[in-house]
Amino acid sequence: MTPRQAPVRPWPFGLPLLHAIRRDPLGFPARLHAQHGDIARLKVLSTDAYYLFRPEAARQVLVNHHDDFAKDERVLEIMQSVHGANVITTEGALWERQRRMLAPAFAPKRIVACATLMAAAADECASRELPAEVGASTVVDVDGLTTRITMDVILRALFSYRYQPTEAAAVSTAIRALSRQLMREFFWPLQPVAWLPYPGRAEKLRNLAVIHKLIRARIEARRRDAANDASTTEDILGLMLAARDEQAEAPQKALSETEILDNCVGLFGAGHDTSATALTWWIGLMAMHPDIATRVRDEVRSLPEDHVLAVKEIAEAKLLSATIKEAMRLYPPSVATFSRRALRDVELDGQTIGKGALVIIPIWNLHHDERWFPEPGAFRPERFLPGAPALPRSAFMPFGIGPHFCLGQQFATVEMALIAARLIRHHDFSLDHRAALPAPEVTLVLKPRERLNVRFTRLEHA
Repeated sequence: MTPRQAPVRPWPFGLPLLHAIRRDPLGFPARLHAQHGDIARLKVLSTDAYYLFRPEAARQVLVNHHDDFAKDERVLEIMQSVHGANVITTEGALWERQRRMLAPAFAPKRIVACATLMAAAADECASRELPAEVGASTVVDVDGLTTRITMDVILRALFSYRYQPTEAAAVSTAIRALSRQLMREFFWPLQPVAWLPYPGRAEKLRNLAVIHKLIRARIEARRRDAANDASTTEDILGLMLAARDEQAEAPQKALSETEILDNCVGLFGAGHDTSATALTWWIGLMAMHPDIATRVRDEVRSLPEDHVLAVKEIAEAKLLSATIKEAMRLYPPSVATFSRRALRDVELDGQTIGKGALVIIPIWNLHHDERWFPEPGAFRPERFLPGAPALPRSAFMPFGIGPHFCLGQQFATVEMALIAARLIRHHDFSLDHRAALPAPEVTLVLKPRERLNVRFTRLEHA
């Protein structure tokens, strides 16, 4: 399909345009696509911005021409104001070094070793918050439930640490507030100097202090254990402390104190919030489609309940995997960070993307394009079952693609499958006084705008 000529929209200074995108970050690109085709060019302040609505064009940017593009410096600066300079928020040699040093922590054998803690987190949270007696039921705020489970998983994986309930509430509140603040700052025409007062600054610093307090305490405890020759487990923090980069000069072989803190902050935030979000929408969709939920439950119950023995089988369970993928197609957890800045002039789909231009890849719109996904608003897990029609490359990419694909993709895939399997094996889900799922809201992740309350009913043991 030949793209139409990308138009330049004449919004004065781009400020009304920024307001329009912020007000409706999912609907605005859809209208842009309908009016202007697969490449839409806008002028935002002094910057040319291109929206790309074709999977192959997205792949050209993220894979084939990845050396010609970089993450936007302003976006990285805003992200670093909360997450620090870590493997998620850096570019170039610094990113390559950190990614190289952290990759062993997410090797397949390490992820399999985490199966025990993933299942334990789901089981312990379920035992605290969900009914144990067959036939009993309770209504649950699903996002809160999944956040507590995945927060438990990432804290155990990072630090071998089990949180206290009061910690979970405070940290979850802080993360939500920081995500909202970052989204506000993305749409400001200029980023204020960090030490000057600006809207939300005081609250941002308070919430960031909550996250840092939790993580610094865990790092300091590990340092004390090491000083006292106490035995430590090979969790992610332990691997970070031991990591050495053989390609670096002596002073740079180990991660610095700041790098360790920043990567713990980044992995903690990204490592639980995206998985929690995907599971939230998955549970809601299972509640809306009880016939599919029954089939998933039957599939899960055909597998061993022992999570260690069944980790590979559960992660590869065809229908369970298809329902999770379809949930992430309908509600991609990360929709706010797929943009790149052109480092030089690049020919793309018949257009010249000039040096300095911003390229935006709207994941939501790629996932809801009826050309690749007929009836895009319908929940149809069969799209991802064996034998389904092949999708264009990069039409579905909830974890990104190319060199910057999510480092924790395999960890999250196994985590979501194990948690989902353990919840649906023993519980029925039904929507409580609601005919449809809440509308999505874009922060750094795609959360329900309103509480998603689901009734969990305990089933007989399989």
